Amino acid sequence: MMKRNMRCLLLATFIVSLTACKSHKYIYLEDMPLDEPLPTITQQTHIKSGDRLSIHVSCSKQELAVPFNKVSYRVTPEGETQSSETYAPNGYLVDDEGYIDFPILGHLHVGGLTLPQTSEYIKGLLIEGHHLPDAVIETQITNFTIYGLGALSPGKLVVPSGQINILQAVSQLGDLQGRAKYQKVRVIREDEGQVMEFDIDMTNAALFYSPAFYLQQNDIVYAEPRKRENNFANKATIWISILAVLASIAYSITYMLK
Repeated sequence: MMKRNMRCLLLATFIVSLTACKSHKYIYLEDMPLDEPLPTITQQTHIKSGDRLSIHVSCSKQELAVPFNKVSYRVTPEGETQSSETYAPNGYLVDDEGYIDFPILGHLHVGGLTLPQTSEYIKGLLIEGHHLPDAVIETQITNFTIYGLGALSPGKLVVPSGQINILQAVSQLGDLQGRAKYQKVRVIREDEGQVMEFDIDMTNAALFYSPAFYLQQNDIVYAEPRKRENNFANKATIWISILAVLASIAYSITYMLK
C-alpha cells in the first residue's frame, strides 16, 4: 500500500510540474482571417508646431538650388571656409502658428500639411516664381520620435518619414516576446493640449482600425510587463521541483527499508 501511494504521489508531482512549466504561446493577430484582405487604412502625418523639418531642394543644375538649402559650413585645417549642400541638422523649426522661415521664399505656412503636400507647396512656389523650373523637394521631420516603455526596450525611435504603425514600432523596440500583456499595449498621446490613451490588443485584427494604429509625433508606447505572473510561475516551479526530489528520496528510503 505504501509503495502504491508513493508512486501515485510521484505521478501527481510529475503532472503538476509539467503544468507549471508549460509556457504560454502568444500570437500576434491571432484572430486575423487568412486569405481575406482587410480594407487598407492610410494615415498621413500632419506637420505641427514644434516639428523640425528637413527640406532638401535639388534640380538638374544643382548650383542653382544651393541658395534654397540650409547650408552648413566647416573650416579646414588650412583656415579655409567650405560649404556643404548637406543642410544644417537642426532644419526648419515650425513655430506656434505653423510657419517656417525658408530661404528666399520667406515666411511659409506649413502647419497642418502632410510631408508630400509641403514638398508640392514649395515646389510650386519655386516653379511659379521662376526660381527653379525642375525643382525636386524632399521633406522629412527630423524630430518625429516614438518612445517605448515597460516590457519594451526602453528608448526611442526617430522616424524621419513620419510614417510608422504600432506593429512596426513594437518590433523595433524589442518586441513583446512573452514579457508583456499582448492584449493590453497602451499608446499615450498628447494632442492639442490634451492627453489621450488607447489600449490595443495585439492579438486582435481590430487593431488595424484603432486611431492609434498609425503613431504620431511623440507617442509613448507602453507594454505592461507580466513580471508578477512570471515570478509566481518561477517560484511554483522551484517548490514543485523540491517536492518532487523529496518525494523521490522518501520513496527510495521506504523501498530500502522494506
